[in-house]
Amino acid sequence: MFSLADARTATAALTEAGFQDVRAEHVQAYGTWGRDAREAAHFMLDSGPGRHLLEQVGPDDQERARSRLVERLRPYRTDGALRLRSTAWLLTATRTG
Repeated sequence: MFSLADARTATAALTEAGFQDVRAEHVQAYGTWGRDAREAAHFMLDSGPGRHLLEQVGPDDQERARSRLVERLRPYRTDGALRLRSTAWLLTATRTG
């Protein structure tokens, strides 16, 4: 999931695949993670890396992690949605032929 988080790795993969004029631009945008803190925490902890990490601990620690995450996310709820700023690499390239 995070193998292409480094811009040099991502652009090298495209270059090796035959693309030209490969560029990586750092971008930021707000994304909606749920209607409220509980919904966002559920999404974050019940899929991907969050689920993997929770599987490493017992039920009490899982519940404590969920509760703390919900509390930390609450300030980011506005206008019926929980929104967080995300960052990514916008990769552009051309391929001829």
